[in-house]
Amino acid sequence: MEQLSAIISRFPAHELSIRRLYARAPEFRSLCEDYATARCALERWIADERKADDFRRLSEEIELEIQELLEHSVDWNRH
Repeated sequence: MEQLSAIISRFPAHELSIRRLYARAPEFRSLCEDYATARCALERWIADERKADDFRRLSEEIELEIQELLEHSVDWNRH
């Protein structure tokens, strides 16, 4: 699954949490899909500096959202 592999590659230490959230949380699943789309677009437009920067920023913003959800998930699983 491309969406999962992109996120797991970025956050390998959180693989189990990623798989659990992907299976249970539609919001997380949507973020993973958006991230995979943004990364593909970045690769496609890498020769166009302006477009590549836009997709790089978008990817980074989505990464931050995903990281927050992963950190919240870890805190939640500790209780």
